[in-house]
Amino acid sequence: MPPLKLVFRAGRKELTVGTVPRVVGTLSSLARPFPAPRQKVCCDVVEVRLDKAGPPADWLARCQAIQDRGWPVLLTARLKSEGGAWKGWDANRFDIFEEAMTELAGVDIEWRSKIVFPVAILAKRKRRVCVISYHDFEKTPPLEKLEDIIAEAQELASIVKISTRLHEAGDEEILRSLLARKWKRPLCVIGMGPAWTHTRVLFPKLGSCLAYGYLDKATAPGQLSAADLTRRLGEEMAADAKTEH
Repeated sequence: MPPLKLVFRAGRKELTVGTVPRVVGTLSSLARPFPAPRQKVCCDVVEVRLDKAGPPADWLARCQAIQDRGWPVLLTARLKSEGGAWKGWDANRFDIFEEAMTELAGVDIEWRSKIVFPVAILAKRKRRVCVISYHDFEKTPPLEKLEDIIAEAQELASIVKISTRLHEAGDEEILRSLLARKWKRPLCVIGMGPAWTHTRVLFPKLGSCLAYGYLDKATAPGQLSAADLTRRLGEEMAADAKTEH
């Protein structure tokens, strides 16, 4: 997949995505200030999982504080039906996304959400990154189905994210095939499952624009910590560069 560029904007700071894989660190709690004193943070973007974080009444101010310290924030309020913890009505999340886009760099909305269109349109108008995500925690659907989802979602998204459960080598090959195709928008591909952790490093090397690791608590099967993911990606890329020379 050729590099397709977009920019996370957080105040005067900009982070380009698409030239190299960027690590997204997932934060499931806003109970304490982030980062903690002397805490080393190994990620480029912080994903705040508002569905798991409460949310506290001052969630936006806490997210802004993270951005002020140098990390663009991607706001996610994942539906329970998509592996998240948001138990309320889907439509009730729109006000949260709208508020988030007044200050934060981006939002993540599920492709199967009833509010995907208005959220994506608002993000475009406000020049915010909009990740449109598709999750299947049970299986990897056929290649043709995933290709159709990407083809439709890319018309609205800044980034299309496909995350599926892997059970066999054929499932991994399906996701690799997605990364081998040309798309209009940057693509993020994730293979879930404890036995498929290697794909968390492999897929970014093949063109997945984002790699997700947890900062405080794993949010998906087989997910690595952001620190471990960053280390492994660095080692792999250094080894590849050495081989090329």
